[in-house]
Amino acid sequence: MNYEEQLLVEHSRNNTDLITKAIGGNAKEFKKIIDIVYKGKAPLPQRASWIISSVSEKHPELVSPYVPQLIDTVKSFKIDGIKRNIQNALTKQIIPEEYQGKLIDICFEFMLASKETVAVKVLSMQIIANHCKLYPELIPELKAAIDDQLPKTTAAFHARARHVIKDLHQL
Repeated sequence: MNYEEQLLVEHSRNNTDLITKAIGGNAKEFKKIIDIVYKGKAPLPQRASWIISSVSEKHPELVSPYVPQLIDTVKSFKIDGIKRNIQNALTKQIIPEEYQGKLIDICFEFMLASKETVAVKVLSMQIIANHCKLYPELIPELKAAIDDQLPKTTAAFHARARHVIKDLHQL
């Protein structure tokens, strides 16, 4: 499949599923999607980033080798959709220990940034919450960040915050 051509057909769940199915468990095919995210011209990187998120659900082992690169570059993307899709993929990954601190710092930065979208903030909150299982000392800091954001954000943030706080109480 020519992924660039297929990504231009339409930006839809059906097209994302079609491409994800075509990739299957093939690492070489998945690398083509990674290359489009990093080297393609708009709108291809954003559309390809949705494939990364989708593949992470079905074949997380294909995304694992790219986790360090995704963490190192997530802040460099100006398009919210790319950041959001990368973060969504990272929520489904086991993060190598040497990258956990960097990812947590990035997520706190995203979560507290006034210019970030709610989706990026919510995914950042979830990534941090996932790491609270390994690092319970993060719980007070995450709760403080949530409390800081509650008056400034939307119902979607509030809903995820309630869920995260409930999960944190069970740790």
